[in-house]
Amino acid sequence: MGIYGSKLTFKAPTRAEVALTDELVEVIHSHHRKLREHLFHLCMIAYGLRKHNLVKAKSGAGGNAQGQRYRPEFRDWYQKNGLTKVYGSEGNFTLYAMAGRLLEYVRWQIGADYINHLPSSMTTLYALSEVLWEQGDATDDPRRDLFAKALLEPIRDGSTFNAFIHPGVTRKEVDDWRKRQTGKHSSNASSVGDNQAPEPTHHTITVVTIKAHEDLLKFARSSGRKVTGPKIEDVERLINELNELLSTLNQGKDRFVAESHLESVKVAYEEAKNPNFGAAILAAEGSRKKTKNG
Repeated sequence: MGIYGSKLTFKAPTRAEVALTDELVEVIHSHHRKLREHLFHLCMIAYGLRKHNLVKAKSGAGGNAQGQRYRPEFRDWYQKNGLTKVYGSEGNFTLYAMAGRLLEYVRWQIGADYINHLPSSMTTLYALSEVLWEQGDATDDPRRDLFAKALLEPIRDGSTFNAFIHPGVTRKEVDDWRKRQTGKHSSNASSVGDNQAPEPTHHTITVVTIKAHEDLLKFARSSGRKVTGPKIEDVERLINELNELLSTLNQGKDRFVAESHLESVKVAYEEAKNPNFGAAILAAEGSRKKTKNG
């Protein structure tokens, strides 16, 4: 009887197939290495696609917090080639892209060895990226120092993985840590471009607070289908229309500003819709191999 893992049958492994052997340990580690490699590849590709296909939106055309949107050619290509089966919605694609931005930063600004210190969870990688960039803005020295401290400074005993950022850190732990360090749970930066520094704001008087019903994050357990409550598309449309209204009211002056939490809401939305990103990645990879070999 062989080790379970050489061929995926979806049958419950027998006792012999999961005997506590060194061979099974290697199979488990091998699958995990492949999962991380596939995930990180998908993140880097998404980062490149986002970087080279986001353009400034035309006046009144909506867009993200920086007033950018994807080129129509990219959106057509994305839909036509079924990439929603791999990356999901446009909001979920952003999670991959920002995780890719984080991977590039760690590799080239801190060191290749520290890639191994990062988690394999998509939403946790995105949460870590928000330590450096809020809704895609430029980072600064305080945020760089804070991230470096989290990645490099030991906080527990042990020769490896003894800093706050380690392979097992969860999104909730990152969120709670960020709250303690900065007072922020999620992005609330003003709308600035990826290559611009955030400008100081004088907008301190709150005139309205908009909250979505909690059913926004409610999905059918069996199918993952949205059956009640608002959808993420409703949130995006609301923010776009609100920004257009404020643009009209501002009349070129600095009168009103909307602080959007859209990217963080997208994180929670996609996590509620599809909590097991790893399984989705492996399924996509298996489908690709099956198509290639068939």
